[in-house]
Amino acid sequence: MTFKNRIAGLIRFSYPALSGFSVKPDDPSRLQAMLYDRPRLERRFALFEALCLPSLLAQSDPDFETLILVGTDLPDWARDRLLSGIAPLGARLVALPPMHHYPAVQTAFASLADRGHSHLTSFRLDDDDALDRDHIARLRRIAQGVAAFTATPFAVTQNRGLFVDLTGKEPQFVEATEKMPLSVGVALCAPAGYGDNIFRRNHRLLPQFFTTFSDATEMAYLRSIHGGNDSTAHTTGVVTDRSPAEASALLGAHFATTPAMLNRLVSALRS
Repeated sequence: MTFKNRIAGLIRFSYPALSGFSVKPDDPSRLQAMLYDRPRLERRFALFEALCLPSLLAQSDPDFETLILVGTDLPDWARDRLLSGIAPLGARLVALPPMHHYPAVQTAFASLADRGHSHLTSFRLDDDDALDRDHIARLRRIAQGVAAFTATPFAVTQNRGLFVDLTGKEPQFVEATEKMPLSVGVALCAPAGYGDNIFRRNHRLLPQFFTTFSDATEMAYLRSIHGGNDSTAHTTGVVTDRSPAEASALLGAHFATTPAMLNRLVSALRS
């Protein structure tokens, strides 16, 4: 069978899942009130528009699809702003009522119309993180290469990148090469019709369940640390502090986000 790969990513934008949050109110209505609080949503938009969205628009390989999972009750002003922002990307909103996390994600991926591909490579990206410009192109090459050696689903993780701490007066950077899979851009390549996707397992545990290819060479991700993180951002491998000048050079070489954008983001998150 000829390997014909379809790459599709999913971003959850303040989706009120009934499970999957590290900390959340027990009452779904209180959860929605927390998620849809306007100042909080403004901060999420600031992160999305400075990190996630520019990184997708700047991909050297544009042949991928993006699904944005939102709640059906997302405020109109937020839905309109989101639709306007993702229009140049050709991304699609998937609006669902509150469901448990993985069934909601499965429903979103199931909305992809069949196009006759042999494989689906699903990847995940949070709204407050970024991919490097060549992420999709590299993922495509890796998936095609690994698929020649196995007929079973396999994970692809790209473990070298930058963590940017936005909690201080100015951004602080560390370069990290993780020893376990990171969530940013991690992917699962599986035969079409397999049914599961990259969200099926905790990203840190992927090698326990799937053959996993780990790229520790390329500068692949920009992971943000801020007061609104749902999970604690921590590294599991080799970490090196990077000066503002070093970080600026890495950003310019690999990412669509600039130091000026990050400085503005720090201010927006403190307002």
